[in-house]
Parts: sequence; C-alpha cells; structure tokens
Amino acid sequence: MARRATLLHQVRDGLPPDAILLQVAGPYEFLEPGDAEAPAGTARPMAAALARLAPDVLCLAPEEADMLSRSGLALPQGAVVLSGAPQTRVVSRSGLRLGLVFFPVTGKPGAEPEAKARAAVVAAAREMRGAADLIVGISPWGSMAEEAFLNANPDAFDVLLGAGHGFGTAAMPQPTPRTLWARSHTKGRTVGRLDITLPVKKTDAPWLVGENHRAELLNPDYKVLDDPDIAALAPGTPTVAAAPPPAATATP
Repeated sequence: MARRATLLHQVRDGLPPDAILLQVAGPYEFLEPGDAEAPAGTARPMAAALARLAPDVLCLAPEEADMLSRSGLALPQGAVVLSGAPQTRVVSRSGLRLGLVFFPVTGKPGAEPEAKARAAVVAAAREMRGAADLIVGISPWGSMAEEAFLNANPDAFDVLLGAGHGFGTAAMPQPTPRTLWARSHTKGRTVGRLDITLPVKKTDAPWLVGENHRAELLNPDYKVLDDPDIAALAPGTPTVAAAPPPAATATP
C-alpha cells in the first residue's frame, strides 16, 4: 500500500494542470474473493491507509463490510457496499460527467450471474446514458462472467473495471472495441492507469490505442520507495488484496 501511494503521487504530480483525475479502489481491498476474514493485523492499517489515500470512489464487497463491522472498524467515508441490485452514481469533474454503475454481487464469488442481474446492469447503464458523458462499470464478477457480459452487451459501457477471480490486465478494447476492459491483478501487484483524451469519443466509436486513450500497468516493486506516511501506519504490512485500476485520467 505504501508503494501504491508513491505511484499515485507520481501520477498526480505528472498530470497537466487541466487534466481530470478519478481514483477508483475496490472491491476486494481487504479480502480475497471467497474469504470471510482478512489476514491477521491487516484490516486496521488497510482502513487507515485508504482513509489517508482518500480515493474518489471506493467500493466494498458485502463480506468486506461485514468483516470491518466485526472488527469494530467504521466503513471508509463514502464507500459503496455492493448489494443484490445495481447501484449508480454520477461524479462530475470540470464539466465532465462520469456515470458509475456498481454491479450487483452474485452470491458465491465467481459464480455465473443470473440473467436477472445481467439485465438489471444493462438497464442501469442505459438509464445513465442521458445523465453522463462516460459510463463506467465496476464489477466483482470475475473475468469469465465479465467477458461473457461484454460479448452479449457490447455497447452498454464505455469502460468496465473488473475484479474478482481471473486474470489482470491494463485497459484494452477487447472483447468489444467500444468498451475498455481493465482488471486488477491479485494482491495489489499492479496499479492500473487509464488516460482518456477529451472530448470523450462517441458511444458508437471504437477505442483506438494512442488516439483516444492510453493504458498501462504500474508495478509497485522494490524500485518504488514507500510513501513514509502510509508506511508509518503499519511498517512491513503488505497489501492484502487487489482493486480495479485506481488511477484514471482524462486530458484535452
């Protein structure tokens, strides 16, 4: 977490003055999918670190919220706890409206979402089209379910940030060219960065690497120094889980 903080500082410090930055974290910051308890001694420093980093959007799986409650820890301010139905939020930055759709939980992590849940997500995304310039989905479904969803609904989202079981990747216009799909690596091994050129492309236009977006994975390895403020919260405590790419920017 301390190295991730350093990378995020570097991203912020390197942006042009007119860039728009949105940091997204979670779900599965505290737990691995399917776990009920965090590794001993990690929940409190992780909560303190997230409070210090203050991401613009923080999403928690229900089991993470339950674990924090049992541990006597308050939910991070503004956190969205996933539920059985999609949740939506519009975030405005310098005139750009970002429509966020939080996917519902599927019961058992990695399980195939029911048709009703998939239809509800599509309906929520369509409702957001008139209220936002860019529609972003945040999913805990795992890579197989997310890929199947994108193949069946190629125009539902402009960006999908995935989490849960499966592989990790920088944002890519696959399997559909009109949706950028990014997935976290497990245990916080990378930070995903997505830069989107403004004005945002039209819904029916494809994403083209180098023209309207750039994406990369930032590696918080041994070459990255710890952020001293975050490191002081729990010296030697590693990141315990992964999050969807927490750094996304838009530049004119």
